[in-house]
Amino acid sequence: MVESLSEVETDQIGRAIASVVAPGTVIGLVGSLGAGKTRLVRAVAEALGVAPGAIASPTFVLIHEYDGRLPVYHFDVYRLPGTDEFEGLGPSDYWNGEGLCLVEWADRVAEYLPTGAWMIHIESTGTTTRRFLIELPLDPTTASRLAEHLRHSLDLSI
Repeated sequence: MVESLSEVETDQIGRAIASVVAPGTVIGLVGSLGAGKTRLVRAVAEALGVAPGAIASPTFVLIHEYDGRLPVYHFDVYRLPGTDEFEGLGPSDYWNGEGLCLVEWADRVAEYLPTGAWMIHIESTGTTTRRFLIELPLDPTTASRLAEHLRHSLDLSI
């Protein structure tokens, strides 16, 4: 678990995540409205070379594709009426690709995420403070590298 005391620290968390992701990584983001899912996506994407300010909430588009050092595929399933509609978008075509997939509201489509997908639960603990629970199943090496980057970025004792 990682605590963020400001939007600047949330951006640092995003940069730490970007420093360890590899092509084909899928990250599910879970949290209430306003928890900071899109903020974290923006931080990760910008750290991967996506143009600052290009990231928007894809609530009405459902999938945004951005060019960076890794392509970034940003899904938002908030407005989908059901999981069949998510499957109809063809997300599995993205899972094993050359980019990073970030899925907001991933808890709604968890059964369609690939084995090994990361899950990041974001809890708003104040106006700009957040608590992040980051789960990296089946990947202790990346988890260790991420913990080290977070320790360094945020001066934490994780």
